[in-house]
Amino acid sequence: MRWFFVIVFFILFSFKPKPVEEYRVVFGVKIAMTVNSQMTSFIAMRYSSEGVLREKRVLSKDDFIRIVSGDWPSTFNPKRVNLFQEHGVFGGVYHNDTIKKSFPFCPVLDSLWKLRFSDYPFRGGNEVGWSLGLYKPSYKQEKYLSDRYHYKQMDFEYIVDTNFWKLLQDVSDTNWVFQYKAMSD
Repeated sequence: MRWFFVIVFFILFSFKPKPVEEYRVVFGVKIAMTVNSQMTSFIAMRYSSEGVLREKRVLSKDDFIRIVSGDWPSTFNPKRVNLFQEHGVFGGVYHNDTIKKSFPFCPVLDSLWKLRFSDYPFRGGNEVGWSLGLYKPSYKQEKYLSDRYHYKQMDFEYIVDTNFWKLLQDVSDTNWVFQYKAMSD
């Protein structure tokens, strides 16, 4: 019986638990017409410590806001940190206790289409965009965006990671918007 306890003790303490793998999470946006007739597409990606992509998910704007703000539990934000607040971007989820409903909001996400279009591209909209081109920015604007946010082609690539947060901060800045609108070829 004594040997039984020695063996059990040996088994329990000889196996080391597998270390918890560290992940790096990246968020991003693509400013282009999507299959669902949306002008923006949001993405969350989770990389292993070796840089291997472990999980990738395209999200609706509302789901994206809920995850990034920490309102929803997610593998992309397991500690439920309000990343909008952390990066100085106005956004989150408003909880109305009277009607027991929550509303995701982030005004800057609603303005991203203006970087690409000169006019709101759907019927019924009368807003004006910041692009000097009708369906895409002028050459100078597009080159500026590509250089500043490190992507090659607006139609196919996401602006991700720190470039994504820099974009949101820039679009929130009225001086930056004025300068972007003033770029001419």
